[in-house]
Amino acid sequence: PTMLYCEANVMKKIVFVISILFIAACGDPAPDSATSGAIKQVQPLYSGTLFVSPRILDDSDPSLFVSLEKISDEQRRMFDRRNGMNESYGGGKWIETVPFLFIAYFSDGQEIELQVNKEFENAYAAQEVALPYLNAIGKLPLLFRKDVETIWLHKGTKGFGGGNNNLLIHHGRGLEYMQDGLLEEAFLHEASHTSLDREHASSKGWLAAVQADGGNFISDYAKEYPQGEDIAETFPICFAVQYKPERLKKSDIEKIKKSIPNRLAYCNKVFEMYGM
Repeated sequence: PTMLYCEANVMKKIVFVISILFIAACGDPAPDSATSGAIKQVQPLYSGTLFVSPRILDDSDPSLFVSLEKISDEQRRMFDRRNGMNESYGGGKWIETVPFLFIAYFSDGQEIELQVNKEFENAYAAQEVALPYLNAIGKLPLLFRKDVETIWLHKGTKGFGGGNNNLLIHHGRGLEYMQDGLLEEAFLHEASHTSLDREHASSKGWLAAVQADGGNFISDYAKEYPQGEDIAETFPICFAVQYKPERLKKSDIEKIKKSIPNRLAYCNKVFEMYGM
């Protein structure tokens, strides 16, 4: 099995495979999470769930990001989508470099190493660029952040990514997400890859829920890449339906509940397990 390193811009339909790891089923909610049958779709509800609402998380939500500490710069292995283009998987390659290094602290005790490409000229510039991203990441529930250990930050407009205990940011694309109000939603998607794919994508409970939903998928992106994108497309929407329903259209909520009721039930069991 592979960890999929996903481009958050689902309209491009890019899936990038960059590491091999075992898929674990630990913490798997019981397969009996299936509920009433789903209403068969003609097609998925959305092209990609990143674009459903720019308000799933927004400026009114508190951030648990507290501070950023500069540490000594050392060599790191980072992924950069701008190099070594491989059109089959969206491009990019691993680079060995000495980035600006920081430790980001969060009020719930989490610490994340921030690695910023030295193309940002100096440590102060790197810090200023990074702060809006850290503030947005601090708004994510711990369930989505729990396995994030590092952040890679580069220039360029290539897509974000998740997986490898990491979040990948290309600043040019980040500025686009900020302008559209979608930065937090992009991180919900990518952090789902990082913290949820490994535990749930191949679990018995999730696969049973998928089957019980009768071939329905929340988005075209999830349907096209079910093993790699269904979790990351679905969990943020389940979170919104359960905890931020006022930020979705009522008509969307009803359609979602009818389309993927068993995945919703599975997600809610996971949310309960993490005390959300």
